[in-house]
This record gives sequence, C-alpha cells and structure tokens, in this order.
Amino acid sequence: MTGTDSLRDVIRGSHLRMAWTAILLAGSLLLSVGATVLWLYLGNNLQLLARTLSYTIEASLVFRDNGEADRVLKDVLANEGVARAQVFDNHDKLFAQWSPYKPPVSARVGERLARAVGLPHGVALVKLEDQVVGKIVLTSDGVGLMQFFGAGIVVLGVCLGVSGYAGLRQSRRILTDIVEPLQDLASVASAVRHDRLMDKRVPLARMAELRTLGEHFNALLAELQARQQRLRQENSVLSEQALRDGLTGLANRLFLEQRLQQGIADVAGKGQGLALLYIDVNRLKEMNDGWGHAAGDTLLKEVARRLQAHVRVDDLVARLGGDEFAVLLHPIRSKDAADTVTRKILAGMEEPLVLDGGEMFFPSVSIGAAVFPEDGMTMQELLQHADQTMYQHKAQHRDSYAAIQEV
Repeated sequence: MTGTDSLRDVIRGSHLRMAWTAILLAGSLLLSVGATVLWLYLGNNLQLLARTLSYTIEASLVFRDNGEADRVLKDVLANEGVARAQVFDNHDKLFAQWSPYKPPVSARVGERLARAVGLPHGVALVKLEDQVVGKIVLTSDGVGLMQFFGAGIVVLGVCLGVSGYAGLRQSRRILTDIVEPLQDLASVASAVRHDRLMDKRVPLARMAELRTLGEHFNALLAELQARQQRLRQENSVLSEQALRDGLTGLANRLFLEQRLQQGIADVAGKGQGLALLYIDVNRLKEMNDGWGHAAGDTLLKEVARRLQAHVRVDDLVARLGGDEFAVLLHPIRSKDAADTVTRKILAGMEEPLVLDGGEMFFPSVSIGAAVFPEDGMTMQELLQHADQTMYQHKAQHRDSYAAIQEV
C-alpha cells in the first residue's frame, strides 16, 4: 500500500484480505475439526471392530484353529478399511494375521497418512470367562483420512478463489454472507466433536460456495451417522450369532455357561434350586455314516424342537456341540421337578421321525442330571456331575439305540 492508494482500493484490499483470512481460518478450522472428528470416528470404529472380532475369534483361539481364524478375519474385515489385522495368543505370540491381497495405492498412501497423524490401532482383548486368551490388533488403511483431506483442500481452494472475487464486488455483503454461515458450520462442528451429535446439520447458506461446503459437510455427517448405525447393527448381530448354535438356533455352550453362572448367583441363599440336564443323542455317528449328514442334521434339529417343547418358556435349551445338548431348569423347588422333566423328554423322543426319503427313525437319548446345591455348588461341579450321570445312563441302556426302518 502506498500514499496514492484510493479509499476504494484500500477498502477493496482490506475486504479482500478479510475475506481470504476468514475463509482460510474457517476452512482450516473445519478441516481440523472434521479431521479430528474423522480421526476419532475411525479410531472408535477400529476399536469397535476389534471388540466385535474378539467375540467371533474367541473359539478359534481356544481351540487353536488357525484356519478358522484366518477365515473369520477375511470375512469380517473385507471392505472395512483395515490394512492389517493381527491376532496374538495369551503368550503374545502371533496366532493369525490378515491383510488385503495387493492393496491399492490409495490404501498404501492412506496407511502412511494414518501413521503420520497418529491414528491409534484397534486393540481388544479376547476373554473366556474373564480369562484373557488372546489379543486382536487392527491397523487402519487411512483411505477415509486421505479422501477427507483431499476433498477438504479442494473445497477450501475453491472457496478462497470465489470469495476473493466476491470480496472485490460486494465487500460488505460478503462479510455478512460469510460470517453467519461460518458460525453455523463452527457450531455444528463443535457439537459433533464435543457432544457426538451426528444428527446435527448445517443450515444451507445463500452463497453457492458456502452452500456447497455445507452440503459436503452435511453429507459427510450423514455418511458418518449411517456408518455408525450400521456398525451398531452389525455388532448386535455378531454378538447374537456368537451366542447361538448355527444349525439349531439354540443357545451355544458360551451362552449356557453364562446363564448357569447367573442362575447359581440368583438362587444361592434364596432357598431355591436349579437343575442342569446333560443330553446325548445316541447313534448319531452311525446315522451320519449310513444315511448322510443331512439326515443327521434333521435329527439334531428335531431333537432341539422336542427339547424346547417339553420345558418351560423361561428354561434354557442349548446345544453344546456335536450330539450333546443341555437344558437349564431355573428355578426348581426339588430334584423331583428335574426327574419329571427328564421323563417328559424321554417320552417325547419315543415318537418316530419320518425322513424325506420315507425312512422312519426312532430317536433315543441319554440324560444325566445335576441339581444345585445337592450335586454341586459351582458351574464346573454341576457340569461334571451331569456329564457323569449321563454316561452312567448311557452305560445302563447301552442296548437301546436309534433305529431306522423303511416305510
């Protein structure tokens, strides 16, 4: 600026600098806040994904099944923004790992960007009955960060150019049109960052440039909100699947043990009892060998249905794996109640099962019972007692078996 500059030139230059400064500051703030929100979101997402995986991969760690662990990692982590997944056992030794085959250039660049901005790993402990059996470590591919920074820089550059031209033409109007929308943007960004209000949206400004920025910001918030909701739903589904048997839809061993522990705590000291029935389906292997696994699966599903039909609504029927089932009767007043249910189940199995091919199959089961507190005070004692009595029942009825007849 020189002494010959006119007032018009001074005002134009001042407003131009003000416009550029305002856009630069607001754009930097939005980019910083947006990057922070995205950084926090990606970190939380990675952590949530790691916790979800900890439930799914628990069985693989317990049974040392590397192949199943690799399959679970591949199925769950595909297209989830993960560059590398590592599973360690309880001795911190690498148990399984996964990474995309030949990741694209964007993923490699994004991973370096994620390391540069300090994006934390997703880490979750894998526990079985409060005992740590392993650990999962997930590394983000950073593609979301890279795309966000690229889009933010482009939008910021466009806004700078347009606001400079508008500042020369209508300086006072531009001040009004920029300040208010930027205040709205900052308010929404602050609400998203501090209060996690993903449903907040930026009011659309009159200026096309700020309207575009607001639309991009609103679209980003909508995508983050949708992704968060989807992850919550997926996590809920995965949690449910982790506690259910895939063939019969019954509770699995983990769910049974949780309910059994809770049941013992509920009835202890209240003068009530509970019973655990351990049930083994006789001759399932012979049926699979002679008539195929489809017939065996049909038998298991039918046994599950009949078990549910002969217990109370609040009782729990579970499949422990293979040909083993269990029923948790909670609560009961005496051992006679468990004996009554046992007789009902045995009677219910006497009805023949007609297979698709016309064969008539006569199921049979062996049942062992354990009653709290007479037969054990802990979950392990009850499981052991029920298992032993089941094998005693099987030995006493070793001549009974499931027969198949042609009809």
